[in-house]
Amino acid sequence: MDSRILEFFNVKLDMFIIFICMVFVVMAITLFFLLLDYLKIRKKYVEFMTGESGKSLEYTIYKRFREIDELKDGQKDNDSQIEIIYNLVRKSYNKIGIYRYDAFSIDRNVNGGSLSFALTMLNSENNGFIVNTIHNRAGCYVYMKEIRNGVCENAPLAQEEEISLNMALNYGQKLPEEQNGLDGQEENE
Repeated sequence: MDSRILEFFNVKLDMFIIFICMVFVVMAITLFFLLLDYLKIRKKYVEFMTGESGKSLEYTIYKRFREIDELKDGQKDNDSQIEIIYNLVRKSYNKIGIYRYDAFSIDRNVNGGSLSFALTMLNSENNGFIVNTIHNRAGCYVYMKEIRNGVCENAPLAQEEEISLNMALNYGQKLPEEQNGLDGQEENE
């Protein structure tokens, strides 16, 4: 049996039959796997439509909507608690500047130890205080000054207090080299 089509493509009949059989086998295997996937999906579909132990689909949907409503209520609670926490964080002291210095040293040759310090603590609105502790041979003296909007309006600031205030105002940023020390004195944190 000769075929003009097979002769045109220069294909022998036995090779053509083998090729068709291989295509049929591949299609049968593919069909088998598709049938397995279909049965799995159908099983899930039937379980979903009947629900657990005969519950209706409507009850399951109603239950899920109720859970969503509970989650929304919980989200409102979380939002209000986050707002409270945010307000507390805004009011807390989160900018710090501390400058240690030597109150003994009148001429820079005598070193009595850097026991004196100026500590500045500010919140996010640059409100807070400066504590200046001056330690010398006669005793230890502590002074506190209030800071509003980054400025002390009640009393003039000492040079060490200004350095500490600038450190707090620029917290997280590097200060220019001339503000790091007092007349060449090292900054100690």
